[in-house]
Amino acid sequence: MISQWANELSDLMELFLYWLDILALFVIIIGFLLLIWFGGKILKSFTNWVLKTSPDVKNAVNLIISIIQIFIATLGSFTLLGADEDFILGFSALLAAVVGIASASVASNVFAGLYLIVARPFTIGDLIETQDTVGIVEEIGLNFTKIVQIDRTSVIIPNSSLLNASLLNYSVKIPHGENKGLLKTLESINVIPVELSQDTRYIKFRFKIEVQLNIVEPPISIKALKQRLDKICEEFSPVYGIKPEYYLGKYDFRQKVYILIYAQNAYAIFNSWPYLMESITETIFTELQEGEFT
Repeated sequence: MISQWANELSDLMELFLYWLDILALFVIIIGFLLLIWFGGKILKSFTNWVLKTSPDVKNAVNLIISIIQIFIATLGSFTLLGADEDFILGFSALLAAVVGIASASVASNVFAGLYLIVARPFTIGDLIETQDTVGIVEEIGLNFTKIVQIDRTSVIIPNSSLLNASLLNYSVKIPHGENKGLLKTLESINVIPVELSQDTRYIKFRFKIEVQLNIVEPPISIKALKQRLDKICEEFSPVYGIKPEYYLGKYDFRQKVYILIYAQNAYAIFNSWPYLMESITETIFTELQEGEFT
């Protein structure tokens, strides 16, 4: 009887030590993965601080670091598990099947992200319009692209969707040698980040407003409307460095007005947008501000 208990106790101890070894291995792997993740964060922060270049180059460097992190984490986990060649081949085949069946969209987003970085239909800091979204490209990742809208909200769009969608890029590249004296540096009013102040691209942003001319009595004339629009353009000329322009569209119960803003980068437009909209309302509808309405 004592011998049987001793054997059972020995079996329990072996089982306990077996699961203890598995737990220890699990803790080591988790610690290794956390180390890779934390090291990658430090490396990205360091390279972003050291690199004196455009944001899109920094984004590409961060993407490369992420790919290296994934490779090291996978290879290191296999090594810690003591996996042999057959295990690695079997696991790779299983992983390929899982990706092909359950994660096809993720894989397509990754390839689309790599294509966007290489083909460069837009870069970090560009103002784009796509899928009813207008905003500044803040990040191009492996799986998605992050766009910040005028109201400062962020939109996350899968890379594959961007690749297959119509896209309007408001950024225009100035030919070399033609941009001297064209744009003013606006650092004094804190609307242009220093890292973008030497960029050779500028924004040509067009938006539409509809003005109800007969909202007052007598109705606002086309001549008066143009005078008030000219006043707005003069007011915001120092803000953007280039005087805004406008042209009148079709009149259909309301007069359609298309306003063109030229700015050194999209941040200048975003930071001044509330003041521009307020100025448009107050300047065009002066009679309403004075209480002279019917």
